[in-house]
Amino acid sequence: MENIEALIDGSEKLTRIFGYWPSFHDAEVLEFQVWRGDVSPDKSRYIFPILTLKMHCFEMTKEVNPDGYFVLQNHTLVTFKFYDVDDIQMRGFNHQNAIFEFSINRLERSQGPSPYYFVQLVPAFGIDASFSCLRAEVSAVVPCGSDGKVSEKVNQ
Repeated sequence: MENIEALIDGSEKLTRIFGYWPSFHDAEVLEFQVWRGDVSPDKSRYIFPILTLKMHCFEMTKEVNPDGYFVLQNHTLVTFKFYDVDDIQMRGFNHQNAIFEFSINRLERSQGPSPYYFVQLVPAFGIDASFSCLRAEVSAVVPCGSDGKVSEKVNQ
């Protein structure tokens, strides 16, 4: 079975920060945006639906702080883009969308474009989503604070 990062263009942007592909356990989905694309055959333009996903992810260390919580590091805001998206299922999106697991699997089908990818966000609290796409990309990776927000100080 392939590593998830082998399926995603630009995955090295994220593995450079963590040294490996993160698990995304307890990551929080901040944005889930869908664009219908732009299909204009008369102009030879075929841009099929695109789903953009922004997540706050981090690394849990083995260290424990004075309050008894694991110390978190490498807080990162990562933006994924998924191209030629279809069969989108999403429910439960709310004020905090922590996920238990982020998975992407390469599959084959007897009809239609193949291979394709099945993406799933397994909920811990909030969003529960899945969809299919033909291509996945890490389009941006930005250091952020523990709240998932990017500040001027973090960018310097």
